[in-house]
Amino acid sequence: MKHQRGVVLLVCLVLTVLMSMLAASALSDALLETRLAGHLLSRAQAFEQAEATLLEASAVLDRVLVECPACLPPARPYALEGQWQRGRDGFFSVQNLGLTERAAHMPTGEPVRLFRITAVSAQPTARQVLEAVYAVSPNQPDAPQRILWRHRAQEG
Repeated sequence: MKHQRGVVLLVCLVLTVLMSMLAASALSDALLETRLAGHLLSRAQAFEQAEATLLEASAVLDRVLVECPACLPPARPYALEGQWQRGRDGFFSVQNLGLTERAAHMPTGEPVRLFRITAVSAQPTARQVLEAVYAVSPNQPDAPQRILWRHRAQEG
């Protein structure tokens, strides 16, 4: 009987260490999930900022007079290099692509002016970039119609 007194203490210590390791693992997993949820929230907020900036930029299409029919979209919009205008929720660039009579989702033969808008969220940690092409009819210059939309993924 005297030899078994230390065994109970040893078994309790081993069980305590195992429970502590299990608790530490659960805490680590909870911390990781909290960080992931925070990152998803930041990305969703940045996406909403970029969408709001895109809509804000569509209101200034009538002020972009210089045509740029062979313009490429900004090469690295995540870095905000080049000429960008500041919006309430982000940055935007508007390009006047010129007149066409063959715009998608528009009546064939009706001349419309096309504009490309690139919008970037103001949030630098989870930056989002959206591009859209708008068609503006001479009959309804105050009602631009979005005919194309894309979400640009960050390269590299």
